[in-house]
Amino acid sequence: MKSSVKILITLIIITLFIVPAAAAGTQKEEVIYVNLNGDGSVSHVYAVNIFDMQTGGRITDYGSYYSVRNMVTTDQINVNGDEITIDTNPGKLYYEGDLGAASIPWNVKITYFMDGVPYSAEDIAGKSGNLEMHIVITKDPSDTNDFYEKYALMMTATLDANKCSNISASGATIANVGSSKQLSYTILPNKGADVVITSSVVDFEMDAISLNGIRLSLNVDVDTTEMEDDLVELSDGIVKLDDGAWELRDGVNNFSRGVGNASVGGYRIQSGAATLASGTNALSSGLASLAGQNAALTGGADQIFDGMLASANVQLAGAGIPALTQDNYDPVLTAAISSTGDPTGQLTQLLGQLRSYQTFYTGLMTYTTGVSYAAANATLLSSGVIDLANGASTLSFGLSELNSGTNDLKEAMANLTKGTGELRDNTTGLDTKFTDKINEVLDPLRGGTGNTHSFISAKNTQVSSVQFVMHTPAVEKTEVEAPNEVEKEDLNLMQRVMRLFGLA
Repeated sequence: MKSSVKILITLIIITLFIVPAAAAGTQKEEVIYVNLNGDGSVSHVYAVNIFDMQTGGRITDYGSYYSVRNMVTTDQINVNGDEITIDTNPGKLYYEGDLGAASIPWNVKITYFMDGVPYSAEDIAGKSGNLEMHIVITKDPSDTNDFYEKYALMMTATLDANKCSNISASGATIANVGSSKQLSYTILPNKGADVVITSSVVDFEMDAISLNGIRLSLNVDVDTTEMEDDLVELSDGIVKLDDGAWELRDGVNNFSRGVGNASVGGYRIQSGAATLASGTNALSSGLASLAGQNAALTGGADQIFDGMLASANVQLAGAGIPALTQDNYDPVLTAAISSTGDPTGQLTQLLGQLRSYQTFYTGLMTYTTGVSYAAANATLLSSGVIDLANGASTLSFGLSELNSGTNDLKEAMANLTKGTGELRDNTTGLDTKFTDKINEVLDPLRGGTGNTHSFISAKNTQVSSVQFVMHTPAVEKTEVEAPNEVEKEDLNLMQRVMRLFGLA
């Protein structure tokens, strides 16, 4: 009896203080009261429908109830199938509908063990020993309105500290409430629970386990701008890595083909040494002729370089950037990029082009110098031909070994480009994927998206909130009333009869 009074008071407090006040113009709120059995299964479900009528008029609602009752006024409730109508005055109106043993969005399973032996909630009352209580909450297949995905559960279990000691409850917030220990759990949307509570108990009893389901609406916001920028930079770097890996692979393949050809030609060097000696004079003459073209090559390259700089200066006119020359373009553009941040990337692209051409230009200068040097030293070539022939056999062997090694390198490069390709595919749009994942995690905490659905009927489209209030029976010892005098006499008579027939 005491437990029933506690439960009734709890439900009244929840209705008055947890249910949010309806805003002006709100047509309806729903509070779903669920009586659970000791094992967590549904015993009975009641719905309290709350209307805040700014003006008098007719309320039209929908629900398939076994019975309905007006909780606050004497206004008649008219039921026609699943349609409920009420003509009422301004103010708040509450009416209750009996939904019977309806399915709820959560499947709750509660099991009790004492010293490893399973007991029902009714049978474990009054037992002493090592208690282990399991509460498992999963999605019920009947939930088609995403209550499980969008609603959080606040679960509370209260243990009498005079009867329970050494309480262990992983994941719970434990608070002292008078002489009791209150274990509170927050179960986030789309997350079930597997709760284990252990305790040493004497003459075990406990209050009802309560669960309250509400739609979260937390103002959770994360500024991911900086992280997204870093991820974009990382993604761009991976693209460059993949491009570079393929360029390296092409280079290795070319090198491998060159090594193969060199290996084949190595043994020919020795036999060709004599022919090489007779050709050194022609080589010297040819190099001298080639060296005569150096001035034209370098002059043309220089003109192209100046032309690129002139074109760049035209494009940069009015941008406040000094005129670019072969000597100053790199520091000038580097400074401009640093100061402006180069939002369009044009300065960075221009700097890359000029540097690339500078590399070519430097190589060309090196080439022409080498040609001149080769022409001057061609006459020395013939004296080295003999040494070349002697080393040709060693070279041929080394090239054969190198060819074998480059084949292994080609296979490794193939694996590398496969890996960088997969990495590139998986990191494309990484910033967007990151933001989507953040939102996927945070959306349930923000209450999800979409309108609030009615638990009672899809025909109810003007629902501002739905709340679930669930509780189990208290675990209490059954009070056995002492028999009165007549009952005592009947009991004594029965015992005498049983002894007479040898049954006691």
